[in-house]
Amino acid sequence: MGGKDFILVDETADLESAATGVVAAAFGFQGQKCSACSRLIAVDAIHDELVKKVVEKTKALKLGDAADPSSHVGPVINAGAQKKILEYVETGKKEGKLVAGGGPGPAEGFFVQPTVIDDVKPDARIAKEEIFGPVLAILRAKDFDEGIRLANDTEYGLTGALYSRDAKRIERGKRDLFCGNLYINRKCTGALVGAHPFGGFNMSGTDSKAGGPEYLYLFTQARAIAEKI
Repeated sequence: MGGKDFILVDETADLESAATGVVAAAFGFQGQKCSACSRLIAVDAIHDELVKKVVEKTKALKLGDAADPSSHVGPVINAGAQKKILEYVETGKKEGKLVAGGGPGPAEGFFVQPTVIDDVKPDARIAKEEIFGPVLAILRAKDFDEGIRLANDTEYGLTGALYSRDAKRIERGKRDLFCGNLYINRKCTGALVGAHPFGGFNMSGTDSKAGGPEYLYLFTQARAIAEKI
């Protein structure tokens, strides 16, 4: 199971709020969350302005000891994860334009710089494969319709978010964006345990939501019994 979660931002969105949400969702817990944002899909009209904000906020993040309250990004789980993530970063440098990060962090620990790669094509590896680290791929959509198509262009289906102030687009997003947990005008991470059922589709789960009543059936075994009288 896994995720290749998206945040879709249209030209009506509050870009400051969207950029804050993207950075928090992409780099919180070093991107080591199944729900982490690994694809930012920006419509062409606001792409440049949004990317500028995302890059500024990313570069402001401090790498350091996770126990230090002043640190925003800690080390990844182990040396193997660091190696794998940095290999994806090198792949990403060939598949798009590196605009932030791009290397290891402090030598004392398995750090990876929060990395943003722009102008990524929909069929690029870093747009398709789960990296499970602090790497964000940015895809440009010509309009909202293409944004929805790009968001759904994945074998996964765990979380996603839509930033928009257009009521009709929000309703369309609720209908057409295919993921188990969809968030509107907020980041795609942070489902509250015990209050917000969580789970995805396709290669992201069973369709049943952990924390929801239908999830209990996964702990049972269905039986069919026929008797001839």
